[in-house]
Amino acid sequence: MRKPVFYACVIAAAFLLQNNLFAAIPLIQTTPNILLVVTFVTAFIAGPKDGMLVGFFSGLLLDAFFGGSVGFYAMIYMAIGYVNGFCGNYFYRDFVTAPVLLSVLSDLAFGILVYFFGFLLRGRLAFMDYFISIIIPEVVYTALITCVVYKPLLKLEERALESSKRSAKRFV
Repeated sequence: MRKPVFYACVIAAAFLLQNNLFAAIPLIQTTPNILLVVTFVTAFIAGPKDGMLVGFFSGLLLDAFFGGSVGFYAMIYMAIGYVNGFCGNYFYRDFVTAPVLLSVLSDLAFGILVYFFGFLLRGRLAFMDYFISIIIPEVVYTALITCVVYKPLLKLEERALESSKRSAKRFV
């Protein structure tokens, strides 16, 4: 029971940070994708099932507030959570290099998928403009935020997993 509450609090905090605090900083047109960071860190640490769950609800929250159709962002975030969930088995979690690389790749995939399904299918063909002005700054911001946020999220996630395992043992 603690793990879903923990995930809900982390998703809500990330959503508020992404869309209130960082949106108020007028540096560039874009903000770091903190919900994506939370999704791939959860998937990287807890596996594909939890990554998909956090990704789905993160995307659903974005769909509710900013999406044109319900499920668009939820499916993208869920797929990113699923793929990153398998990467946690192959990379060492304590180093920041692999998570930053996964952050960059996940954000690139997110940006390209949003462009393809959101703009290209509507006939907007200015990919290089979108890539240079939106995708690249968002990837850089997200990678920088990942460097800062990864270790604290790793510790919080490990504590939540240990707590849920302890509470599960009590009922067995």
